Amino acid sequence: MLEVDDDSRLGREIQGGGARYGAGAVPDDEQIAGFYLEAVERLERVGMRRYEISNFARPGFESRHNLKYWRLEPYRGFGADAHSCDGGRRWSNVETAAEYVERFRRGVSPVDHSERSRTAEERFFVGLRQMDGIEPSDQEWAAYAEPIRRLREDGLLDRDGRRLRLTNRGVLFSNVVFQEFIP
Repeated sequence: MLEVDDDSRLGREIQGGGARYGAGAVPDDEQIAGFYLEAVERLERVGMRRYEISNFARPGFESRHNLKYWRLEPYRGFGADAHSCDGGRRWSNVETAAEYVERFRRGVSPVDHSERSRTAEERFFVGLRQMDGIEPSDQEWAAYAEPIRRLREDGLLDRDGRRLRLTNRGVLFSNVVFQEFIP
C-alpha cells in the first residue's frame, strides 16, 4: 500500500495542503485500501497467492530470501547499511559506503549497532505478516490471551486450531494488530 514519508518532498507538500509533486492526486486511505483489495483479487484470479502482506507468488515460487525474515531465520548482510541476525543478536553496518570502506582499510569492524534479538516479541510481529500465520506456544496463548480475544472479536484475527492468522480485514489494520504484541 502507498506510504508517503512525511520527510519527503511529497510528504511535506501533502502536509502543507499543496499541489506540487502530484500531492492533490494522492488517494486517501479508503481509496488505497480499495486498490489493495482489488489488486489482491486480481492477482489471486491469475494464480498469484498472497503469502505475506505485501508479497504474492505462484505456489512454489515464494521468495526464500524474504521468508527468512518472516520466519526469523538467521541471515547475513554485507556492505554499507546491511543488516544481519544470527537468532540471538541483530547488527547493522555503518550507513555510508565511504565509512564502510574506510573501516575495512583500517581493519576495523564495519558493525555500527548491535543488540540482542527480541525473538519472542518479533515472532508475532513478523510471523503474522505471513498469510499462513503462526502457531503460538502455550505460554504465548496465555500471555496474549486478552489481545487475541479482542482482536478476534474485532474481526482482525482468525484462529484455526492452534494457528493464528490475520483476517482480510486484519491485513488492512495490521499495524494496529502488531502494536498489541509489542511491549
